[in-house]
Amino acid sequence: MPEAGLDTLNCVYFALFFVGLGYAIFVVITGGLADVDMPDVDIDIPQFDLPGDVDIPGADIQIGGGDIPAGIDAPDVTVSPLSPITIATFITTFGGVGVLATQVFEVDPRLSLLWAVGSALLTGGLMYLFSSQFLIRSQASSELRQGELIGIEAEVTVPIGEGSMGQVTYLTKSGRMSSMARSVDGKPIARGESVLIVRTAGPQVLVRRIPVEDGE
Repeated sequence: MPEAGLDTLNCVYFALFFVGLGYAIFVVITGGLADVDMPDVDIDIPQFDLPGDVDIPGADIQIGGGDIPAGIDAPDVTVSPLSPITIATFITTFGGVGVLATQVFEVDPRLSLLWAVGSALLTGGLMYLFSSQFLIRSQASSELRQGELIGIEAEVTVPIGEGSMGQVTYLTKSGRMSSMARSVDGKPIARGESVLIVRTAGPQVLVRRIPVEDGE
């Protein structure tokens, strides 16, 4: 490799090249190939019970009682344009092309900046397209189909009220996942009880309680 000049621009190019290369190696070793949201990113919020017939003074408004089950599940896999590997690719390319432009091709420093930025944007964009298309499609192909949920045993993580929704968590081949759930017979099911998924209805599942004698 040609020796780096003493000017500031060359120092910046060399520094960014080695920082980006080291960061890329670190990202790959630690498994952070992309900013992927793996299945089972859930936020369980306790069920809220609104008191019935709440009167607001000075206004002819009444708020009836109701249950607000809350459970946020984000099983979708996404890749951000600013994922670690994309950033590492941009920085490494910027520094590497800058060094080649000034040290090997002896390009004018101002023109070398255009070379470096253009090449970095191009390679960073290609890396993002690769990650978002190939890796996500591969991950999506292994996602559990709705029909395969039937018959799976689950645990109630947000209580299921009488005729209202709660949330259940279960294990699948894709990992631990959660879904909004209703009782198939309309009866309430407490948190922590074991249930069986008997039907799916869009993003929701219908479950029935597993009797204690069946679970022993």
